Amino acid sequence: MKAVKGIYKNGRIKLAEKPASAGPAEVLVVFPEASDDPWEEILQEAKPRASFVKFIEKCRKEIAQGKAKPLTLDQL
Repeated sequence: MKAVKGIYKNGRIKLAEKPASAGPAEVLVVFPEASDDPWEEILQEAKPRASFVKFIEKCRKEIAQGKAKPLTLDQL
């Protein structure tokens, strides 16, 4: 099975790339919901999750002890 991205418009689907087979082939079309992005909910939270706060504290402690150093923007 191979997934090929495409755009649905006016009852037609235009594929972003050529499929491996000339067809005919049975296909499955999936329309993603806006809520399908698990990061969206996390990014919209008012305050960080407890586990993330714990991770941040651990990182800061390691940096203070000289065991690690903060990343620069170029490293991200």
